Amino acid sequence: MPALTAEALVQHLEQLTQTGGADNRLVVASRDYYMIFHGKRGAPELVGEAVSNFYLPRPAELTPGRLGLLTARGYRERPNRNNLYRNLKVQDAAELRSYADEVMDLFARAYGVDAGEPAEFDLQLGEPEQLKNPELIRLMRLLSEKRDWDTRRALYTALLNATMLVPIDLEAAVADEPQEVDKLGKFPVIAAFTDITSLRLWQPRGTTYRSLAMADLVPRAVARRVGSLLINPRGLVGGELYINELESLDGALKRRASPV
Repeated sequence: MPALTAEALVQHLEQLTQTGGADNRLVVASRDYYMIFHGKRGAPELVGEAVSNFYLPRPAELTPGRLGLLTARGYRERPNRNNLYRNLKVQDAAELRSYADEVMDLFARAYGVDAGEPAEFDLQLGEPEQLKNPELIRLMRLLSEKRDWDTRRALYTALLNATMLVPIDLEAAVADEPQEVDKLGKFPVIAAFTDITSLRLWQPRGTTYRSLAMADLVPRAVARRVGSLLINPRGLVGGELYINELESLDGALKRRASPV
């Protein structure tokens, strides 16, 4: 694993505005702590994202004093987000190096990670994920207010027609096997997300995922005997489908495929 240095940080930050696409990200992580830097090819603006206590295990949580070091550098809360953010314009190499030095200082003083310690530099370059499910989100919001059968039925229909972003297990023997994200008793729990923003609210550092149709995911979940399927865990709008609900949806899919 490479060392956390200002030089390595500058080399990676440069790529956020010089290569890739409109959704470039650099995750710099050491131990439990990380910062994420967002950029766009051809644009001088960067967004720094600093991990907050929301995502940190209790032993690693920041004291008020250490959190104050982040806010003193301009990192602030944002609506519907759980980490701290700062916008920055970088006009030349000198400004980029100055910013890298500032980040190194924050890692040392706020996170207790000194220069030279092992660190992960995960450069994610590309265009924004386009999948969105506005109608599904609308119905989930509506069901949380009305709780009536007509809305629930409309939501189930929308779910069966939806395509979702599903974290996958790269080490599984089965291709595109959904990742186990939790346990419900002895049964695995899997997750699906309506859009990339919701997925990153669950795991800001990013994760390997696939776009899977719910018409494919539901039968696989039933065959695997999952405890539940989480929709947008940690997200702004979400829910949970238990195995009995998944079996009902699977039955609806079978009836759809073989109409009487």
